[in-house]
Amino acid sequence: MYRGSHKIRKLIAGVVLTFEYDSDRIVKEYNSISEAFYFSESVSSADHQIYIRISNDRMPVFKHHTLLFNAQDSWYIYKDDRFYSVVLHPPGFQTPLWLVRIDHHFSNGIVYCTEHSTHRQNHQVTLYNPLSYPLDQILLMHYLARIGGMIIHSAGWRRNNSGWIFAGKSGAGKSTLSNLIVSETGGTFLSDDRIAVRKIGQEYLMYGTPWPGDAGYAVNESVPLKGIFFLNKGIQNDIKRLTISDAIVRLMPVVSIPWYDREKVTLMMDFCDALMGCIPMYELTFKQDKSVVAVLEQFIHEQSF
Repeated sequence: MYRGSHKIRKLIAGVVLTFEYDSDRIVKEYNSISEAFYFSESVSSADHQIYIRISNDRMPVFKHHTLLFNAQDSWYIYKDDRFYSVVLHPPGFQTPLWLVRIDHHFSNGIVYCTEHSTHRQNHQVTLYNPLSYPLDQILLMHYLARIGGMIIHSAGWRRNNSGWIFAGKSGAGKSTLSNLIVSETGGTFLSDDRIAVRKIGQEYLMYGTPWPGDAGYAVNESVPLKGIFFLNKGIQNDIKRLTISDAIVRLMPVVSIPWYDREKVTLMMDFCDALMGCIPMYELTFKQDKSVVAVLEQFIHEQSF
């Protein structure tokens, strides 16, 4: 929680997200995990930035907006000829918590907050940072598509100086497997639910994100990506190399893609195609006990030679 500061910066996947406000409010995170991604250094030399300013004005009235996406009646994305508008309006609230209007590059925008996003006590106003989940993830999903990257529904294991992704939808066993590996090896997971991947030069890097799963792993670090495992619970442990055609079938359901944006879909399809040509992908069938850890350790050791 920062008091008296007028900027909060987060560094996620090498992208600086700056939230600027011009009032005497206290800004508080919904989840303290996000504070591990705060970035206090000068960002003047940063290659990639997303800038969001809070407005004290009333929330603007929608005119001539096209609804692009409805996330289970929780948040919505609209578009007109100048802006995208992202609205957080959970069920049960008469008005939204906030509205963000952002340019088509998803790099510069304004957020309008309602009373639902604030708490007043003893003449002090606390604002719950709108640049938290889901907004930071929505912004980064669109921005990464432009610069060569994506977010994968996955856990990410940093083993020595190599990164290994375990991808799967909710219930696939990402957090279970993460806990098994950590308990047996003392290793580090950058996340157990969302991993960002970018191509930097000729290398693919995986990044931790501030959106953990049940295990609560969220580390603000990166490591070279060496392989992707798609999870499948079973009665025995087995690893099978996937063909590109099999890999694309497994990859698409776990990548965050704005399907309503044709340009970004094309960019992300190109990125996925290049990724599959460089990074090996496997199906990991695993028993939900510690025996899988030894199998993975042996397999990864063999890939190093």
